[in-house]
Amino acid sequence: MDMRLQHGFSLVEVLVTLLVLKVGLLGILAAQTVALRQVQDATQRTQAVALSYALLNELRANQSLSTAVGQHVTRYTELPVIPVCTPPTPCSAEQLADAQLHHLFSRLQPQHGAGLYEPEFCLQSQGAAVRLDVSWQQRAYSAEPTGQSCAAGAGRSGFTVQSRWR
Repeated sequence: MDMRLQHGFSLVEVLVTLLVLKVGLLGILAAQTVALRQVQDATQRTQAVALSYALLNELRANQSLSTAVGQHVTRYTELPVIPVCTPPTPCSAEQLADAQLHHLFSRLQPQHGAGLYEPEFCLQSQGAAVRLDVSWQQRAYSAEPTGQSCAAGAGRSGFTVQSRWR
């Protein structure tokens, strides 16, 4: 049989083609994994910003909320009981602050799907100035909660928001 008359691919060429295809598909899969992680991080940051600005807006509306919030809030912080106010007797500012705090931070509980892992909010207010430090654990990083820090660091993302009332 004459080799010049045969057409087609040799087994070596087919194996090389499969190897190149496999490397390309693995590269695409790795890029998709990185993109998914970036989307999750962006979603966490968006939710943290939304919660932070909601808290600052509530503080602006009811200044007695700053004493109800305290200086450090995590998802393990015990929330106040929602007060029952009836129309003849309106809620006091403190009762309203308790209801606002319960509404805001009940979204941090895992059953509500807040999207933030181990969030921490630290509030410092001096007169008309307020500083809110927010941090959360990154999804890819598994460690114990830092507790009382609210600072970004190894495996934690975070930011600081400063506001003035006047």
